[in-house]
Amino acid sequence: MGHDLKTRAGAARALALVGIVALGIVSLVGSGGGGLGFPPCDAPWCNTPPSPPLPTVAVRPDHVTALVGTAVTFTAETANFSGTLAYQWRRSDDGGNTWVEIVGATGGSLTLPAVNLADDGALLRVTVQQNGGTSWGANGQLVVSATPGVVFADGQFQPADWTVSDAVGPNPIRPAHSEVTLTAGGNPGAFRKMVFTVGQGTGSGYVIYLAASAVYEPRQQGGIHVVDYREDCIALPGAELSYTEPRLVIEQAGRSYVADTYSATGICDQPVWRTVADRASLVASDFVLFDGPACGAGEACPDFSASAPPLRFGHLRIAYASPGAAVAHGIDNWRVTVWRR
Repeated sequence: MGHDLKTRAGAARALALVGIVALGIVSLVGSGGGGLGFPPCDAPWCNTPPSPPLPTVAVRPDHVTALVGTAVTFTAETANFSGTLAYQWRRSDDGGNTWVEIVGATGGSLTLPAVNLADDGALLRVTVQQNGGTSWGANGQLVVSATPGVVFADGQFQPADWTVSDAVGPNPIRPAHSEVTLTAGGNPGAFRKMVFTVGQGTGSGYVIYLAASAVYEPRQQGGIHVVDYREDCIALPGAELSYTEPRLVIEQAGRSYVADTYSATGICDQPVWRTVADRASLVASDFVLFDGPACGAGEACPDFSASAPPLRFGHLRIAYASPGAAVAHGIDNWRVTVWRR
């Protein structure tokens, strides 16, 4: 449910603060603790250099949605490796139960020159071996559609094109908020500036924005296969120790759903424009109910079928700060692509 959104994002900050405190204690003990009377601290507990970071592998992009006939490239992104690296790509068409080695796919990237419907749902896995020893791996997923995606996008943010929903979510105290469209300073050009004042007695605030024209009609346009989403964000001068978290929102039949795809890179806390939401191939189960009546047993929530009620798209902003603080942030290049079955 929606309260999990606050828990995950807040946990990242809490862990960081705990780490700072812990480091301070270790530093004090490691110094011998002279002023406080601690005895000298010897190895292995103190003065031991940290272990080198472990190698990591990621496939970029990790999710891809593509039109039949287009080319798709997956790339292995590695860190903390040394020496000679050997790559091998494999493919699974049964959800990862079995894998087949792709002959000749031994480079840092894998290109499928013209995907087809037989590629829909395929998993592509790269294994990276260091100096002929231990191997590390990661997966990418491919979704293929026979028809072009339906795109809803906005980079101008005219006030008449957006509405603020009356969603409550996990925090019943909504922040005071203001919105203004600025013609310059975006990524590039115009963007929307938002300022939230976090309510007293809370450390967060939630506001949902819905695009007036971003309405998809499954009964006329067909059932939804997957949804792609991206947006750019910037943290503007304001309260210290504050940040926002953006999410894709779907409104359907009096309920609001948010994409449950939290990651550390999705936090908007930098004073420069960057893409904080960039996720392809979202299915119905990637969304959680944020506001509205509970879903009944066996009810599709949200419903992506061809008989579903209309879906309206927008974005959620979660602001975290001290009670009473003002959190300023901006959005640009909002984009939703609906891919049909």
